[in-house]
Amino acid sequence: MSIRISSNQIVNAGIDSMNTALGDASSWQQRISSGKNYNKASDNVYAISRGVELDFDISRLKMFKSNQAIAAHNHNNAQSQMDSILNQLTQLKTIFIQSQNGSLNQSNFASLAIQVTQIRDTIQSQMTAKDSTGHAIFPDQVNNVQIEPGVTVASGIGFNNAFGVNGSFASSQNSDIYQNINAFVSYLTQKSQGIPTTRTAAQVSGGIDASYTQLMQAQQTSGGISSQVDNAQASVTAVGAELAAASSALLDTDMAEATAAYTRSQTLLNAAQAMFARLQQSNLFSKL
Repeated sequence: MSIRISSNQIVNAGIDSMNTALGDASSWQQRISSGKNYNKASDNVYAISRGVELDFDISRLKMFKSNQAIAAHNHNNAQSQMDSILNQLTQLKTIFIQSQNGSLNQSNFASLAIQVTQIRDTIQSQMTAKDSTGHAIFPDQVNNVQIEPGVTVASGIGFNNAFGVNGSFASSQNSDIYQNINAFVSYLTQKSQGIPTTRTAAQVSGGIDASYTQLMQAQQTSGGISSQVDNAQASVTAVGAELAAASSALLDTDMAEATAAYTRSQTLLNAAQAMFARLQQSNLFSKL
């Protein structure tokens, strides 16, 4: 029994072979040139949908990193200012001890009053300082920012948190810390004039101590937030690397595999074209 194969079948088989090899070669060439393993969702629905989900997660991590940078910047500036102010409050405590020396005369008290006034004014300028972007280091309102999934922190230290419940950035002279230092200035000024003081020494000392404690607590809070931010930065960086690797494994072309497949498809295409050319030149086709 013999099988008869028509000329049209041979021609169609040759054309189909060339088309298949050409399609494969073009597909692998596209993957190599684009670096993407899939061009549309229909290529692999799971991979594309999972890749989109991973890309969204990576975008969220970028937002977390941005929030971390903002929080770190604000708290670093605030801590630097608070550290300086605390040092000056310590100086005020030393001056207060000096002021309780019974051998001081009115001229001595006047000299101490000048020193305290200078410290008061310096602290006020630090309370109302702005960062390099023109924003208040101790703003009246502080926003909460998310630095990693489920973790939200204050983006900075508020004016009232650092300097007491009274006053504001625009009216720093009404703040508790300013008023307590100013009470010390008045105390020393009255001493220099030989008149009764409005407040007792214990009240003046208590006010300075209260402001010191308030500011110290704010600095400790800021330091705790900075530690949280540092931990979040390390965590987000690690997760980001894992997500990027997972996304790449799903969506990016394996160049070694793609190059080998492209070479194979190109070889089959060349072979199919050569065979078809020989068939066209045979006597069988010339008689059709």
